[in-house]
Amino acid sequence: MAARNVGIVFRKELLDTLKDRRTIVSSIVIPLLMFPLIILVVIFIATTVIPKAVSESPTVMLKGEEGAPALAKQLREDKDFRVVPFSADYVTQINEKKLRAVLEFPAGFEANLQSKPEETQILKIYHYEGEIRSQAVLRQLESSVKFFGENIVTQRLAAAGLAPSEVKVFGLERLNVASAEKVTGNIIGFILPYFIIILCLTGAMYPAMDLTAGEKERGTMETILASPVRRSELVLGKFFLILCVSVTTTALSVISLAITVLIGGAQLAKVGKGIVVAVSAQSAAVVFLMVVPLAATFSAALLAISLIARNYREAQSYLGPLMFLVIIPGMASMMPGVELNSKLALVPILNVSLVAKEIFAGQYHWNLIGLIFLSTCVYAAVALFAAVRQFNREEVLFRT
Repeated sequence: MAARNVGIVFRKELLDTLKDRRTIVSSIVIPLLMFPLIILVVIFIATTVIPKAVSESPTVMLKGEEGAPALAKQLREDKDFRVVPFSADYVTQINEKKLRAVLEFPAGFEANLQSKPEETQILKIYHYEGEIRSQAVLRQLESSVKFFGENIVTQRLAAAGLAPSEVKVFGLERLNVASAEKVTGNIIGFILPYFIIILCLTGAMYPAMDLTAGEKERGTMETILASPVRRSELVLGKFFLILCVSVTTTALSVISLAITVLIGGAQLAKVGKGIVVAVSAQSAAVVFLMVVPLAATFSAALLAISLIARNYREAQSYLGPLMFLVIIPGMASMMPGVELNSKLALVPILNVSLVAKEIFAGQYHWNLIGLIFLSTCVYAAVALFAAVRQFNREEVLFRT
């Protein structure tokens, strides 16, 4: 096998690929713009939409407030929300987002607090689970009710001749020991490896179809086969071109991600105190290294499968379902309880997604990283062998 011939095929396919608008868009434009757009949207929501939604004066209702005049007065004086007259259709209003929450008092609430201190009084808060404004009001109501309850406890302690400090056994202080890199990585590590793997696949998909089914459709496959180059050299030349495009897509994705996170960190820091965004160059480099053999696996597998198709459109129908084979393990890596171990390190795609999540979080399990890298290289070699076998089958090359 002549490396020179492989290089000639590679350069020829590279020049043809650079003329293909679809490949340029999928491998360069999308990776450069995807992460910035996603992160900028998140930053916009975090810095503009959410604070605005929370700062608006939401409406609440009080049900059975005649049994809690003091607490009802305290709530009406609260500037965080606006108490409106009670209406029997409050459930409908909450579902239609016209009303944010309803606080229901049990009958004789405050009287029972005085006369029946041994009985627990249950307050009910009706809200819209998952709706931003409703959840904000829920927290505000809980805080106000908790404050009222603390005052009741203070009064009872005073009546018994005790000071609040006498019953406070200990205090609790939160201290974060994780670095900014680990905090940021733990957040982005859940979703971003999934997007990187998807882009790695799509980056290889379009050139794979064009260099096989596209050749058949244009009628240039016979001309290429008639050249004084072995079929294995043709396969390697096409394979390296597809791998180059896929790796370029992945590299641009990682670079775009790192730059966008670093720039957007300053904006996210404005949302709240102590929010620091940092991305390690080492983690980005190691993730990129782990994706390279996966890109080789995708490139060889897509080359072998798309060669079966008679034209470009048929190749799309064959390769489309492969997206689900990537999505399923990618989503599985985001599920709680799915952690990287020696068994999952051998599962294709899932292993890379899991190790990327760990690396972004600053956890470098080098034994598992090595196992995943080697096993993925083996899968790539098997897929490349299958592609060479396909190129040596006349019924596949000249399928009509």
